[in-house]
Amino acid sequence: MSKSLHTINTAPSDEKSLSLCLKSLSDKDELLLIEDAVYLALPAHRHKLPKAITLHALDVDLDARGVVADPSISVINDAEFVNLTQRCDRVISWF
Repeated sequence: MSKSLHTINTAPSDEKSLSLCLKSLSDKDELLLIEDAVYLALPAHRHKLPKAITLHALDVDLDARGVVADPSISVINDAEFVNLTQRCDRVISWF
């Protein structure tokens, strides 16, 4: 099975986008939180995301919103984002 990178940019209150994204994830996939989705990196929302999946959050979006990510989430920069897209077979964006 190939690996996909899922990016999501919607706030935790947008339950429809999050639900669709989570239903599409496989164990090998990775999830990147960008823009308002970085609020999902807060410990209060971490339970909404599967523990078995590799999670990332974009550092500039965390900084812009004053969010400190839960320690279980990998904080990456733009260059690491590019590398992540190259490691995955496809990128699926959830808006």
